Amino acid sequence: MQSLWILVSSFLFSLMSVFIKMSSDDFGTCEMIFYRSLVSVILLYAFVRWRGYSLRTDYLFGHFKRSLAGTVSMFFGFWSLTVLSVGTSMTLCYTNPLFMALFVVAFALCMRQPIPWKLISMIALGFVGIVIILQPSFTGDDQFLGALAALFSAFLAAVAYWQIKELGQLREPSWRIVFYFALFGVFFGLTGCFAFEGGFSEMRMDNISPLIGICVTALLAQCCLTRAFGSGNVLLTSCLQFSAIIFAEIFSVIFFGDVVSSLSMIGMAIIMVAGVSSTVITKNMERKVKQS
Repeated sequence: MQSLWILVSSFLFSLMSVFIKMSSDDFGTCEMIFYRSLVSVILLYAFVRWRGYSLRTDYLFGHFKRSLAGTVSMFFGFWSLTVLSVGTSMTLCYTNPLFMALFVVAFALCMRQPIPWKLISMIALGFVGIVIILQPSFTGDDQFLGALAALFSAFLAAVAYWQIKELGQLREPSWRIVFYFALFGVFFGLTGCFAFEGGFSEMRMDNISPLIGICVTALLAQCCLTRAFGSGNVLLTSCLQFSAIIFAEIFSVIFFGDVVSSLSMIGMAIIMVAGVSSTVITKNMERKVKQS
């Protein structure tokens, strides 16, 4: 089920990227963050009231850390797209599993636990597949800053996912984690919209549909991602995130008429091998733990 949740999340995030590209000419980055967060807050609050759940939490600071890291990561990831090519930005933003692997190694060393080198090697292999598909490149000071922004976004994403894991171990439900993340995003997006983008843009019949698409896919994707990181192996979940690149390539063909090269198909095959291998390795590790 962990694999299913993260694959669905990757599919939805890739679809969300299509809607973001469609909306980028009409809405600012902070404005899109505000709308996607506002819709998530409204729908999740309605869900909580309908099911009789409670938003009260004993781990407010943990939610704050997760929300701050995740929202700032989202902002820098979006901003990097304005100065880098899509391929370069996505490649650098998807280094977050490598940062996650570094966190796991550091944690294992501190706790004197064995390091899962096989699983970490599959993460590195999956990233090689991404580089082959997207073929990143950048020149000039502006693009260098954009590259740093994308890497910073990836680092903060890894921090946010690690915090999700901690909240999941504390039995915080995924909907509550996503709610506080979205609530933080509302205030962040609203502040940024008026401070840096001159307020809200005009909504028209031809630009509101992609914006709705962003809001719906973002909410569903966040719920699936939170469920995956909160209840499963962080390295396996990180590796399976690479599947988003495959979905993105497919959507680029369907929506924008791009052509998938033979080199891209090789990269996709490498990503799939890494994903399947990481799943098998994780299952074997869990089996050994149960037997011991």
